Amino acid sequence: MRDGKAEEGDEGGGGGEIQTVSEVFTEVVNKDPDTVPEPQINQVEEPQDDEEDYEKAITATGYGFFHYWLVAIGGIANASDAVEILCVSILLPAAECDLHMSSKDKGLLNAGVFMGMMVGGYIWGSLGDIYGRKNVLVVSLMVNAIAGIVSSFMQGFPLFFTMRFISGLGVGGSIPLVWAYVSEFQPASKRGGALSVIAAFWMVGNILVAVLALAIIPYDIGFVTPSFSYNSWRIFLAVCALPSLIIGIVLIFMPESPMFLLLKGRHEETIEILQKIYEQNTSNPRRSYPVRRVTIANIKMQTVSSGSAWRTLKDICIQSWRQSNALFSRSLLRTTLLMLFINFAIQFGYYGLWLWFPELFNRLQIYYNDHPNDKVSVCDLTDFKGNETVQTSNCNSGDEIVDPQALVNTLITAVAPLPSNLWTIFYMDRLGRKFFLVLSMVLSGGSAFGIYFVKTATDNLILSCVFGAVSTMGFNALDCLGAELFPTHLRSTALAVTLLAARLGAIAGNLVFGSLIDVYCAVPMFMVACLLIVGGIMGLLLPNTTRVALT
Repeated sequence: MRDGKAEEGDEGGGGGEIQTVSEVFTEVVNKDPDTVPEPQINQVEEPQDDEEDYEKAITATGYGFFHYWLVAIGGIANASDAVEILCVSILLPAAECDLHMSSKDKGLLNAGVFMGMMVGGYIWGSLGDIYGRKNVLVVSLMVNAIAGIVSSFMQGFPLFFTMRFISGLGVGGSIPLVWAYVSEFQPASKRGGALSVIAAFWMVGNILVAVLALAIIPYDIGFVTPSFSYNSWRIFLAVCALPSLIIGIVLIFMPESPMFLLLKGRHEETIEILQKIYEQNTSNPRRSYPVRRVTIANIKMQTVSSGSAWRTLKDICIQSWRQSNALFSRSLLRTTLLMLFINFAIQFGYYGLWLWFPELFNRLQIYYNDHPNDKVSVCDLTDFKGNETVQTSNCNSGDEIVDPQALVNTLITAVAPLPSNLWTIFYMDRLGRKFFLVLSMVLSGGSAFGIYFVKTATDNLILSCVFGAVSTMGFNALDCLGAELFPTHLRSTALAVTLLAARLGAIAGNLVFGSLIDVYCAVPMFMVACLLIVGGIMGLLLPNTTRVALT
């Protein structure tokens, strides 16, 4: 996941266990919000002889059909988020006439999704601690899907932007809730592998949306009237919302997280769910499940009534603010500032440029169709297509503005990160996080710098593939570093704060590109290149965490 995938990693490399949202929630509701004392774990009596620790109880269910099905659902949910983020950038060339968009509007539209994600992440995360992971995850997926479908009917830019922002609210909630929900079903020995598979589905989502675009957008389907149109790009947008809708419906029939229920003191429901999992994994009858009562060591169970929800939310906000301040203490200040800058830089560069690739590909391809013997860079095409005057002329002429080859190029760039994903999976612990982070950001900056100079469509495609592939290594390295650089009691807060900086970078990148691409084309290209290279060099200053025990 590009926006903070997993908060846990493989044993020995991915980071081990971290403090879950549920644990933070349990700590918060047991303290006075006016004093906000140091984080403490409420001590309880030792478990009785017939009680088992939650880790042993979930391990006793075995590992089989249920867990594979759960990981598949989590992976598709993650892929659906990737589809919703990339689909808007793909449809920009086709939608610019219908929505009367300038390049600045396109940048704002891309940024709108991330604005929604930035807000939604905190809203849904807090609600997930109060009302349950599954329930809130279903709602967030439905918000994403419904807003996506409704946006396909919007005829003007303001309403279209509003619905895409609401869709971003759903995406912002489903991304963190997927990881919390799936991870709490996993035994420690399987958790890292399961979350790694879910992370790989992000690339699957990128490939899926590119295939859907190629299969739908170039064709004359739908209908158009003088007052209402529902053409191919709108159908594409509605189809892209279906994965979220389908997974949201499927999740309704899945159980709530047994860890969440246990923390709420709902022991009978916890045992019932664990028995069902055991039956599905082993094909043995439920009554043969060996555990009769479950506890979580050193955690006091709490039952929170719905009437205390506002008080709980207030406590969570106070605790989050206090923990955020701790990240800027003398011992962590240097690491925190480095991670904030690196996260901002990599997402400014990646999403600032990556989400504009479909538009840039389309401009190049249309130009070369008309001028096959010329050699131009993307910045030479400002006067050919892109500014508001020329855009209006093209829309009035009724010419085809989406070239199918541009969509093929988008599909190729979506597949390009596969080798990099495999390399980091097998060599992250051997070569180290800093190696991949620095190498990725320096090479990404160099390839972004080179895009300004290429003169052929083929060279541009190759360089774009290189950019996407090497950027993936940096994101994977940051997933490990984010979980390993900070102490356990601050780890979740640190990931949230660095994710905030990352989304601000994505928003800024899209706004800068939209504002300058048709005016000073070289400026955003060089900004991306410089930020990525500087961010990579700053990565050398981070502490080494490879094969180092967590604090």
